[in-house]
Amino acid sequence: MRTLPTKYYLDHFNEFIAYIEQYCLDLLTDVHVDFIKKVHALEHDTLCMLVRVINRRGAILDRYKLKYEEINDNQGQIDHLVNAKFLRPLNQADYAKWLDTLSKVQLTNCLTKQLNMSFPASYTKPQLIKLALENPQLESVITSSLALSFRVKCFTETWHYLLFLYFGELSSGLDKFSMRDMGVLKTRDNKGELTARFTQRVDALDAFIYAQKLQASKSEPIQQPDIILWAKRAVLPPRGEIAQRFADALFYELGKRLLKDDVESALGFFSQSQLSKAREKYLREKYKLGAKEEVKQDLERILHESKDAKLCAFAEDFYQRKYQQAKVSKLTQLLRESTQQIWLDEIFRDSPEKGVKAYYQQRNMVAIRTENRLFTSLFGLFFWTELFQKDEQAIACEFDRRPASVRENRIYATLGPLLESKLPLLNEPQKALSYLAKVAAQYYGQPNGMFRWHSKLLAILSQFLFAAPPAAVIAQLRAMAKDYAQYKDGYPDIMIIDNGQLRFEEVKAQGDVIRPNQLVTMKALQQAGFDVAICRVNWAVDPQQAYVVIDVETTGGKTGGHRITEIGAVKVVDGEVVDSWSSLVNPQRHIPKFITQLTGISNDMVADAPLFCEVVDELECFMQGAIFVAHNVNFDYGFFKLEYERLARPFSMPKMCTVREMRKHFPGKASYSLGKLCRELDIELTNHHRALADARAAAELLIMINQAKQQAFESLTE
Repeated sequence: MRTLPTKYYLDHFNEFIAYIEQYCLDLLTDVHVDFIKKVHALEHDTLCMLVRVINRRGAILDRYKLKYEEINDNQGQIDHLVNAKFLRPLNQADYAKWLDTLSKVQLTNCLTKQLNMSFPASYTKPQLIKLALENPQLESVITSSLALSFRVKCFTETWHYLLFLYFGELSSGLDKFSMRDMGVLKTRDNKGELTARFTQRVDALDAFIYAQKLQASKSEPIQQPDIILWAKRAVLPPRGEIAQRFADALFYELGKRLLKDDVESALGFFSQSQLSKAREKYLREKYKLGAKEEVKQDLERILHESKDAKLCAFAEDFYQRKYQQAKVSKLTQLLRESTQQIWLDEIFRDSPEKGVKAYYQQRNMVAIRTENRLFTSLFGLFFWTELFQKDEQAIACEFDRRPASVRENRIYATLGPLLESKLPLLNEPQKALSYLAKVAAQYYGQPNGMFRWHSKLLAILSQFLFAAPPAAVIAQLRAMAKDYAQYKDGYPDIMIIDNGQLRFEEVKAQGDVIRPNQLVTMKALQQAGFDVAICRVNWAVDPQQAYVVIDVETTGGKTGGHRITEIGAVKVVDGEVVDSWSSLVNPQRHIPKFITQLTGISNDMVADAPLFCEVVDELECFMQGAIFVAHNVNFDYGFFKLEYERLARPFSMPKMCTVREMRKHFPGKASYSLGKLCRELDIELTNHHRALADARAAAELLIMINQAKQQAFESLTE
């Protein structure tokens, strides 16, 4: 992490103000212009203090806590800020906020010493504030020495507006510049291509107002009735697309919060929002109130006129169930009609997608977890130049991750001809892949807000492009360009390539449901020309599921500073041991004497043994598609994970513990240690504490466990 210079905050402030002056002057009112003029008129130390004040949270500050060694005459600079009207003393309107800034001790002293009040010691801070506000003598406290030490920011609204112009939202501040300079936050490096986020002042002002109201509306519970009154009076539509988005979110939020106590107002807000979920909520609630004919007409209007695929999917489903007596929803029916069913070992209950992937890989198919990543990565990479370089308003500031056309869902409207001229390249997979590789090489790691870079990205895209119908790929990317907000998610879990034929499967285990956005996206994929199915998962012991029973010997019992000295691995399929693998491993550290006495593995034995990094590829191949099994599995798994971390490689396998499973299926044993279980169950263990011998013994336990599981399953299904 890089060290920042002493007055880093001033550099960041100047950089920020320079952006506002260069790109946003037309978006400023006289108040904002006057603020910037006054800033430029400040002396150096006074400006440093202003930026320090700006970066302090809250609008009310204790002046005597503003102490900075690099600023000369701290208190004098604060007085200069008061004289320049950047700060002011407290007044009556500040009572509540000021009390909230005080500590509980300060509040207690204020009530007891200034107001002569008594109260239980158990009172909370909110209770103390309520007492103070109810006291008619509270105004006298403002003249106390405590209150006189506080100053109020006079520029909060102005400053927040400037930040909003830069960041496009209300939660960011100059601290992001610090994180950038320290290397904590990665930003885009195309500073020369920045632009204003808004083109019209009225658009920016409306967006700012609606963003503020949305932020305030999310307090729990709503404590600002003025927001509701303001929203009810906001009859004029917000100006600008960004303002409209904030307004839509505000009206939906207010509708949700008022639904319980004021249904009429809630429905009014839902009807003002253009969000599909708001329209859906409105129709559901109207139906509950008995307006069935009105809702029916609205549903029919949506089905005939709306271009919102998610809203249409809801309307079609709701219409069928409420007006055509369909017994189940379309989502449920789709799940029931799915013909693709597989049985997985219950070890995959927490991650059925991993189980399905392993299932297909064991049958020599390509199976890759793709979900949303495949199409968002392909879209972002293929259209990178158009999105980031050819759109003049792509990036407002270097902290923007997504281009404006993506954020505002106007990609095709802005770039349609450029995209259409490029799409035919996908008809030639090799040329398309070469182009993607070139873009990736040039921009790898650049923040983009659409996908994450990773080392296997091009390999996955290559497999997809060479197996997918080009016309289908083109159709889906075109659909994403026309409505990215709709088609950026909901994609099936797994991509499967079987004998050169590609299909997608959405994995659903027992109790899972299909979400509306998944239905919409899967339908779009089918319409584009892809083979899409739902894979229903049932739980049992799959006889073809491979298990690799692992045992490691180590230099000590904890993963922190200890290393592996030996690995034993036994592969089990269909209740039989089908293969084994073992190797000593040079731990690159001393083996303690007591460990040698326990395992028989000495320092001399491992001196010429391979390092873990030298056996990992062979071992990984041996374990491919299997379930990681061990006696006290977290011990062995933990050592594997640590060794992989040292190599900067990911390690993730479904795991199973024979200790836990033996306790579950063979309860009542005196001990579940490997040695004692082997003696009681007459399992051969001739060289205890050597890896392969222990792995073979644990494999026998695994076979017993799976037999017990199968018997239990058969008894349930008879």
